[in-house]
Amino acid sequence: MSLFLQSLINGILLGGIYAAYSAGFSLIFGVMGVVNLFHGEMVMLGAFITYFAFTLFHIDPFVTLPFSIVLLFVFGYLVQKVIINRVVESPPMISYILTFGIHLIVAYSALWAWSADFRTVTTGYSGMNANVHGMIIPYARLVTFGIALFVVMGLYLFLYKSETGRAIRATAQDKETARLKGVNIHHIYAVTFGIGAAITGMAGSLMSTYFIIFPQMGLPYTILAFCIVVLGGMGYVPGALWGGLILGVIQSVTATYLNAGLSGALTFILLFVMLVVRPAGIAGKGIIE
Repeated sequence: MSLFLQSLINGILLGGIYAAYSAGFSLIFGVMGVVNLFHGEMVMLGAFITYFAFTLFHIDPFVTLPFSIVLLFVFGYLVQKVIINRVVESPPMISYILTFGIHLIVAYSALWAWSADFRTVTTGYSGMNANVHGMIIPYARLVTFGIALFVVMGLYLFLYKSETGRAIRATAQDKETARLKGVNIHHIYAVTFGIGAAITGMAGSLMSTYFIIFPQMGLPYTILAFCIVVLGGMGYVPGALWGGLILGVIQSVTATYLNAGLSGALTFILLFVMLVVRPAGIAGKGIIE
């Protein structure tokens, strides 16, 4: 029983960070209908920002979060404004090709600049754990989980309580009506993409404290983010939290009782079942096209 509880705790903590870096993917798709195939590269860039800030300037990884948020927001805003806005209303295949091309450019530029070496961020508290009735809870993962929950909830409140958030939701629901009401939808697209990039970069910074960092790490995270948002509901931001938690628990329990290699296979089996049985996601609020 204790082994199962430990596995469950590990899965929940992992699911929190899954939710954080998938929320931006879901937001971008929900507003623009763009499946961002360089989403994982924003995770990679956030992780490298923290790595270099930590190794060169000895800044604590959690203190680097504002840097990741600001830099990735600017990066996402400019990429959307200058490049993606030109094709955002084109057939979906055009945006797939374009974002995949950006994925290749960013990934291979990072490989050229930083080499393929694996890197880690090891702090004085990296190995510190809390022991609660025999359950081991790593402090770094617990703090990361708390920040991830705060960010997902904050994003949801921003979309429903702020003026910009209401403009984003109006654009997502009916861009033509929003345009007639005076909303600059191309600016809203760029802001949305910037927010999604900022959240994703922050998640990459958080993940750098316990995952290996390397330039080619992006694509697996893009694929995983897609699975998570399909599970929670494409375009439904709170669904990223449920999808992340469920997938994190399934992967952790699978690795504990079966085989770590099977967790990837189960992820795609779950994706297939969800698309067939409940394509709108667990909450039934995702976008279906």
